[in-house]
Amino acid sequence: MHTGKKKPFGSVIHRADRNSYRAKYTHKGEVITKTFKDERSAQAWLSAEKALVEADKAGIQQWSSPADRKRQETAIERRRVLFCDYVTEEFAPTWLNYSSDGSELAAGSKRKHREYLTHLSHAFFWKYPLTGITAEDINRWLSDLENFGGATPRKKTFQLLKAVYAKAVAEGAVDKSPVSMKAPAVPKSRQAQIPPATAEELQIIYANMPSTTRISVWLGAILDLRIGEVVSLQVQDWNPKTQTLRVCHSADENGGLKATKTATSNTTQPVPPQLGKLLEEACDGKKPTDFIVTCADGSHITPNRLRDHFNTAKVKAGRPDLHFHTLRATSITAAVATGASLKDTMVWGRHADAATSIERYQRASGTERMRQIANGIESTLMPHTPTVEELETEIADMEKRLAKLKAQRDALLKRCRESQ
Repeated sequence: MHTGKKKPFGSVIHRADRNSYRAKYTHKGEVITKTFKDERSAQAWLSAEKALVEADKAGIQQWSSPADRKRQETAIERRRVLFCDYVTEEFAPTWLNYSSDGSELAAGSKRKHREYLTHLSHAFFWKYPLTGITAEDINRWLSDLENFGGATPRKKTFQLLKAVYAKAVAEGAVDKSPVSMKAPAVPKSRQAQIPPATAEELQIIYANMPSTTRISVWLGAILDLRIGEVVSLQVQDWNPKTQTLRVCHSADENGGLKATKTATSNTTQPVPPQLGKLLEEACDGKKPTDFIVTCADGSHITPNRLRDHFNTAKVKAGRPDLHFHTLRATSITAAVATGASLKDTMVWGRHADAATSIERYQRASGTERMRQIANGIESTLMPHTPTVEELETEIADMEKRLAKLKAQRDALLKRCRESQ
């Protein structure tokens, strides 16, 4: 017999073991529960949920679970957040100190990150709502190069803005990023346009540097090392048995040891025979923790001091335009000339990103290299009878080469006789 009593909506159960009250109801196949400290709060919540369910059944308002409602409320709150607050509270604390792989940034990288964050904080939309910034705002901001102090800081700050919105989209703080434009271009630096050093120029620079630092020329030009890595090499990094050199440190602002510029920079380089002999001589009589490249008195040399030695010697070679860093471009150029592929260049150059390797490779395999390839293909495929002038030129080159070889032989024989 039907009594006419309505089935109660949900239930509140006292959980003595936890001294709490658990409210529970079921709607649309979902079991909804929430725990409270007192029974009155549990009953009040259950009554509020009952009203929402009845409104849903009556077609007045669509029901959603408390978890969905919480997510919606959070999203609405996030959309009220100012851009400046999101950057400083949600994004910057991690970005200022850590790289994408979770490792702590070097002091120099942290300084650069603070610089780019400062540029971003000067944007006119800094205190706009996070959801209120448009692509037009960003283009207007980017149009004034003076805001950034140069093309490179502008591009880096743009990349920071793009990363902020990537995080905001991933977290649901915004539906779509307004950073839809390409990164602003950066003109090639003057240093990047400096021609690499020739073998003859390197010999002159080497000869005009002090005996304790001259090996740095070949460490840069052959092994592609940065100046900070050169001054940080220790005797224990050189392995004469395997003929390899471990590159695991660079120099900090005070000349002390720090991690290499990037994780890919930390590696072990194979050392060719002649450079191996020079390393043996430079390490002879030293302790494992002593440095390979030093001042004249054997003390640790700083990058700036070594740079002074290099700068003095480069003038003697007629190349005042050279930088020590140009030796890296010299190494890549020589590698490409020997047939190194782009993949080889990426590994040898120890670049953190492929774009740098591609740029270096393209530069090294540029017009002159393409001309050499074209000439080689022609000589292989096209019959050619040399002219008298071409034969005389080739003979003259061969005679110069022969004279040079004879001079080297005589000098070697002389040293052998003197040593006996």
